[in-house]
Amino acid sequence: MKKIVIIGNSAAGIAASEVIREMDKESSVTIISDEPFMAYERHKILGFLAGKIKESDLFFRDQDFYKNNSLDLIAGREVVELNLNKKKVIFKDREFVGFDELLIASGAKVCLPKLPGVQKEGVVALNGLSELKYIVDNLPIAHTVIIVGPGQIAEELARVIAAKKIDVKYLGVVLAPIEGVDVIFDNPIIEILGDSDARAVRLSTQKVIGASLIIFPRTGNANIDLVKDTEIKVNKGIVVDDAMRTNVPFVLAAGDVCEYQDESKQKVRGWESAQNDGKIAGRTLTQKG
Repeated sequence: MKKIVIIGNSAAGIAASEVIREMDKESSVTIISDEPFMAYERHKILGFLAGKIKESDLFFRDQDFYKNNSLDLIAGREVVELNLNKKKVIFKDREFVGFDELLIASGAKVCLPKLPGVQKEGVVALNGLSELKYIVDNLPIAHTVIIVGPGQIAEELARVIAAKKIDVKYLGVVLAPIEGVDVIFDNPIIEILGDSDARAVRLSTQKVIGASLIIFPRTGNANIDLVKDTEIKVNKGIVVDDAMRTNVPFVLAAGDVCEYQDESKQKVRGWESAQNDGKIAGRTLTQKG
């Protein structure tokens, strides 16, 4: 029985698993997620923060989906290493899962910049629901929130938090003024101050601004850290052909983590694009031979 492992439990990974199960009822399929949730729509999390939708409305697949489709979900565990020679994905505690074919659908990720103090409590890289729930829990006690732009997600986040009557400082260029938000141009953070908790930031002009919550919102950078020390070819993303295969025959990639080998094809990131990639990958994974 073939063993298929999918790293990623969002648009691309779920779409791939559905196609696999439509065409292949026998292969073992394991989905691994670094978050402790069922599949949810990441692009809707700011709607949850704004109070426009309930948390339960974020989820587009429930436990029955995995059970009814014989999908083994490993949630809340991060893969930290790939051993392509032995065909294993390895977790931090050195436990592993073996595979015959691997689909990497780990999406995009924002990494915290290399700044003094960036590991202090209260500094958040907003990638998904886990970090958003941390923000929700800490907003009531935050005296000032700093949001580091630029970007559409950063601007919307600033707008949503300011609407809650919380003091918001936005660092970066904006397309238009944001009501209730103090926008600071061309003055990046050079240091985060405080003991174990963030208390302030020092800007490049040496100006110090007090803040207890400092947020770096999600950007479109492909989450390729896992494959950097392997033979899998990467550029800005994992390079794939029209069938979503990488240069390693038994490894595929789909969604925001990948880019097309054919440079004439523009990669439009987003939910629908990731789903389409996942469907193609699913069909490839069910091919014989």
